[in-house]
Amino acid sequence: MHPLLSAPRNFIVVFFFWLFICCCVAMLMVLLATNANIGQLYAHSFVLVLPWYLFFLFICFSNYYLCQLLQFNVYPLPVVIGSQLIALAVSVSLWLLLGFGWASQMDNLGLLEGNVFFQRTFNAHWLLGAILYCTWILIHYTYLHAVASEQKYAQELQQQLLIKSIDFTSVKASVHPHFMYNSLNTLANLSLVEPEKIHGLCVQMAEFLRYSVNYSSRPQVSLADEINHIQNYLAVESERFPEKIKLSIRVSEQANAAQVFPLLLFPLIENSIKHGINSSTDSGFITVDANVANGMLTVRIENSLDPSGTKADSTRVGLSTLRKRLHAHFGVNFQLNTETVDRRFIVQVELPFTIHLVTQSAESLA
Repeated sequence: MHPLLSAPRNFIVVFFFWLFICCCVAMLMVLLATNANIGQLYAHSFVLVLPWYLFFLFICFSNYYLCQLLQFNVYPLPVVIGSQLIALAVSVSLWLLLGFGWASQMDNLGLLEGNVFFQRTFNAHWLLGAILYCTWILIHYTYLHAVASEQKYAQELQQQLLIKSIDFTSVKASVHPHFMYNSLNTLANLSLVEPEKIHGLCVQMAEFLRYSVNYSSRPQVSLADEINHIQNYLAVESERFPEKIKLSIRVSEQANAAQVFPLLLFPLIENSIKHGINSSTDSGFITVDANVANGMLTVRIENSLDPSGTKADSTRVGLSTLRKRLHAHFGVNFQLNTETVDRRFIVQVELPFTIHLVTQSAESLA
């Protein structure tokens, strides 16, 4: 439905404005036919013009659906212009034919020179009809562009709200109560056997928590900051599992400078601890590899699996949330794949490689 027809108040305003235009056209036709020696000139003009031009308003309304179909961002400009010119010629021709028929019937109203008046003003009518039709084409395209821009803005705003909502969820998940509980237990145990380690461990815990809480002040961080964040986390976890975690991190210099959203790696490393190291009866390993190729940053994380170990309950919330965050930031231009091969769990993330010429380290987040 035409937007004006779906909004009665707006339609009434446009209708009375169009009626004013019709009256102006009728007065113009009187001036053009002054020398034609037509009796009752004003009556001929208003009786012909008012109903005929009011009907033309609805003909112009029909162009709205053609404008919807022929969008400039879908069809080439020559196709749009050519199609609209054909619609203009057909619409105005049919309207003129209708006007001729109406002028022929005016003698039934006692106006015997309707055909003469129509022929006298014919050139003005087709010219005005073309101008008015083109005006409505411009109005329709302007309206459709405004609606499209508003929808695009609304989608972008919704996308930003989605990102913030998902990121907020990630913040809450990053400082897991179990991590705090385990960390405090570790500090309590160290105070009895190796108190000299407590200071260093507290510093790493503080860095981990500061990064987790303050990251929301930045939309992006470097991958180097993310690596430092998980190293602080793993340092605490290593004290819980002495000599049980073998950590290997291999990150290219180019990958280190890559810009990613915060807490990209943490849920993956947390899964490695929970479902790999913590569930294993023997020592295990975690490897992190990151490199850049063909404009894509690839991060690959592997951890050992112990088939005979205790299986931790899996909610898959971490991976699900990460996938939603990746989709919110990159649309479909990313990959998140997992597989289990030879007692190893592998997760690989690929996303567009971006870099800032001036980066800010995680220490400046405080």
